[in-house]
Amino acid sequence: MIRKFTLLLTLALFIHAAYTSAQLTTRQAGFRAGYKSGLFYQVTKEQGNAEIAYQMLLTFKDDGVQFNGLRIVYERSLDNLSPNLFFSWGYGGHVGFMYSDNVRFMGEDYYFYDERFIPILGIDGWAAAEYRIPDIPLIVNLNIKPYVEVAIPAFVRVVPWDFAISVSYMF
Repeated sequence: MIRKFTLLLTLALFIHAAYTSAQLTTRQAGFRAGYKSGLFYQVTKEQGNAEIAYQMLLTFKDDGVQFNGLRIVYERSLDNLSPNLFFSWGYGGHVGFMYSDNVRFMGEDYYFYDERFIPILGIDGWAAAEYRIPDIPLIVNLNIKPYVEVAIPAFVRVVPWDFAISVSYMF
């Protein structure tokens, strides 16, 4: 657990140092609870008529770790409905590993004799509805992050249902 926390802290500091500039508007850190749960750090800046965010997400599943990088676009088309409600979309990718004694492919389970180290590489989508609480710097987000990944030795997994709720602190 200490290694996971150290890795997350190192990544957050690296990202913070990479994006410190005059155009930086907000940063947030939080927890994503869902099919793939984890911790995230996000940097958001204004760009044209939208906000562009870069999110780094560290997820834990199947005794493994995955690092996700996402580019998220927040549209400002909902000001007349609620000035604190935003819809977003985005894309990105992930890399990581898991330990497992089985792999599910096309509805079938394939079993190994023992647990194996399985490297993973994939692409992600993103869609979310986010509510920013104006009195306190808290954000509640309902999101879906469908993905396609290749797990080596040679399995392809398509997961269209990675729903989650995220709660983050904006600073």
